[in-house]
Amino acid sequence: MIKLKLTIKDIAKMADVSISTVSRVINGSKPVNEEIRKRVLDVINQTNYRPNSLNNQLKNNHASLIGVIIPEYSNTVLTDFIDGINNISKLYGYDIIMSLTDGTVDSELHYFTLLKKMNISGLIFVGSPLASRHIEIVKKAKIPCVIAGQISPNQAIPSVHVDNITASYEAVTFLIQEGHKEIAMIKGLGEMAVGGHRLQGYKQAMKDAGLSIREEWIVESGFSIEDGMKAMKQIIDNKTLPTAVFCATDAMAIGAMHFLLDKGIDIPNDISIIGFDGSLMSQVVRPKLSTVEYSAREMGMTATRNLVKLIKGDNEGIAQHSNVTHHLAIRESTKRRK
Repeated sequence: MIKLKLTIKDIAKMADVSISTVSRVINGSKPVNEEIRKRVLDVINQTNYRPNSLNNQLKNNHASLIGVIIPEYSNTVLTDFIDGINNISKLYGYDIIMSLTDGTVDSELHYFTLLKKMNISGLIFVGSPLASRHIEIVKKAKIPCVIAGQISPNQAIPSVHVDNITASYEAVTFLIQEGHKEIAMIKGLGEMAVGGHRLQGYKQAMKDAGLSIREEWIVESGFSIEDGMKAMKQIIDNKTLPTAVFCATDAMAIGAMHFLLDKGIDIPNDISIIGFDGSLMSQVVRPKLSTVEYSAREMGMTATRNLVKLIKGDNEGIAQHSNVTHHLAIRESTKRRK
């Protein structure tokens, strides 16, 4: 029996979309509706479809592994992020191998050394702020690398993430427009991304609105729900309650909500809470959490597309830093202040 080779026209017909739509999904050249994208990718994965040009290029590659270094995660947007990496990796004929770190530089460098020995074709890195130790080992190994979750300080290493400063600015501005003036923040660790950049957006929004910032209402927190509870307790211990709290992650926000509800403080009537990430938890918790949503899956897909281009030696058309789109998802945890 002769097995006929699938074409892009066949994929388009099976997914009930146009040929150009399939092309956009494969190349990431233009935005595609998430439902349509998933339908196309499902057909591609089920049929093991490979574009002709990719098949020819992959025959010349010795390794077909993409390494991913990422902190341990559970029920976070990182799950969608990995799903995005996996979708595009399979499309281009690569397998992925993940190394889960404890978030320290030593742990990250340890796993990078192990992945290098496995002859990976390229690396996607999610972790602590890129330091000289990271950059040195990447350059020495001569392995293509893409950073996700932060802005890369090195011109040779592209990055992809959400615009943390602008998104945080918009979240806090929304609270201000809802009549809130006493706004606290639970910030993440570090000076970048979840830590410094989201704090920067908060401060800028408060400043532009002419509102004073109380330093005792800015509390640094770890990334777990328990950490969010402890941070909220620290804010409450100041005795003067804010009317709203902006949290750097959904997990922190949910922890803050748990603590307030345990103390008999009503959400959103007494205090409004808004998070960041658009995680599944934000839709499951009650009251449903208002949050900044962005597609972690799109972030993973963009990072992987850029990495494959680097692996093939195609550096043109890759932005030094790419931002995925974001929007405010307003739910039950925020309320207009009378």
